[in-house]
Amino acid sequence: MTALKSKVNIHIWAYIKGNIQMLLKQNEKIEIRESIFNDISDELADVYISDQRPWILGFSGGKDSTALLQLTYYTIAKLPKEKRNKHIYIIASDTRVEMPHISERIRRELDLILTSANQDNLPISTHIVYPKLNDTFWVNLIGRGYPSPNSHFRWCTDRLKIHPISKFILNVIDRSGSVTVVIGNRKDESTTRARSMNRNDIKGSRFRPHQDILKAYVYTPIQDVRSNEIWSYLLNVPNPWNGDNKGLVELYKQASGECPLIIDKSTPACGHSRFGCWTCTVVEKDKSIESLIFSGDKKLIPLLELRDYLRDIRNKSGSRYDYRRNGTIAKRRGTNEIMSNTGPFTHETRMEILKLLLEAQKESGILLIEGDELTIIQEIWNKEENNHPSKPIIPTDMVTRIWKQVLEEEAMPENNKINILDKENLLLQNVCETHGISFEMMRRLREIEDEYGHLKRRQGLPEEMREIIQKFIPE
Repeated sequence: MTALKSKVNIHIWAYIKGNIQMLLKQNEKIEIRESIFNDISDELADVYISDQRPWILGFSGGKDSTALLQLTYYTIAKLPKEKRNKHIYIIASDTRVEMPHISERIRRELDLILTSANQDNLPISTHIVYPKLNDTFWVNLIGRGYPSPNSHFRWCTDRLKIHPISKFILNVIDRSGSVTVVIGNRKDESTTRARSMNRNDIKGSRFRPHQDILKAYVYTPIQDVRSNEIWSYLLNVPNPWNGDNKGLVELYKQASGECPLIIDKSTPACGHSRFGCWTCTVVEKDKSIESLIFSGDKKLIPLLELRDYLRDIRNKSGSRYDYRRNGTIAKRRGTNEIMSNTGPFTHETRMEILKLLLEAQKESGILLIEGDELTIIQEIWNKEENNHPSKPIIPTDMVTRIWKQVLEEEAMPENNKINILDKENLLLQNVCETHGISFEMMRRLREIEDEYGHLKRRQGLPEEMREIIQKFIPE
């Protein structure tokens, strides 16, 4: 604790020496508001001791969340021991398709944070949340055939990010009654984020209610800090858990941007060259991964090639069924004209994607899909009903065959997570039998709700639900 105290007792801005030339045009002068981080530290201390709500602090591995966590660590360490009276949960999200560099960095930093916090007797714990197996990117894209996400059908954000984080928040609320969610969003990151944050601000309050969770309050203490000030702080103030701030600088030099921890739908989703999921097809080009490859990381080439394939294949004629997963078929608005290629990926396309994914895994040496996901993908293929009239007959061990064909191994990775779909459908079936409701009707209604659930405007949903109900309960 002695070393930490010596750091804390030195005024933060004693470390700042002149102008910092970082990620800006050469020779551009940076104006630093030298008191801003002292003011934020004072506010953090005031907010921390002002109530009994535990904190959940979002850590995404980028510059903003690192600066916020560093500020918080120093602030809590300066408090008298008797005032460190509530817990701080450091939470990171792993979607299973994170950029490899970011995923590795998050794990390494969280280990250092936990070790240091234990040594310094700080009430801090670290946690990583994951999407449910049934919600992962590959289970939905390869298993169910969901088309690659785009700006009109971004089915991934809720499943991969918001739901796991919300579950963690709710668990803390169950134990504590309420919670403060502390995140490193800043208004100068983009006009979209600034507009969103301004829209949700409550005048005269440090907090805003969480958009979806009662008794959760969102706090953004560095929202008015500029990027150059963040970099100045990270480069000149020693990291309290001996983390790798210089490595973070190098990572940003090689690529650009940061994906914030997305806690609800008011947080703008990633894209536009930010670190996030390497599979993201919402943007036309992934400039971050392109820059990393240009900087010498050639093992990412297979990942970029697969991402570009996923972007292109969703619009290729014949790559998708005309029928949707719920058994309906899309019609052009205002007419009875049937729209083709608007359903899920065909099974042939899904099998080809799996083959390409395993080839990318083999070539890159990076684990891209895990054994439990492969198992549930095969389950889905085996159990899918006759929603797609042209569905081919697929061997019940097709995933294993593709695995052996690509990787030339005798067995897939072992896993213990099997029959996930059986349990979900069995529960739904029991409920339907108890109430005398058609299980097949409810299954299809559940699927169509999943398809539309992420959209703000659900135009066409009532008509499709009515069509499904009429099939099972004729008027």
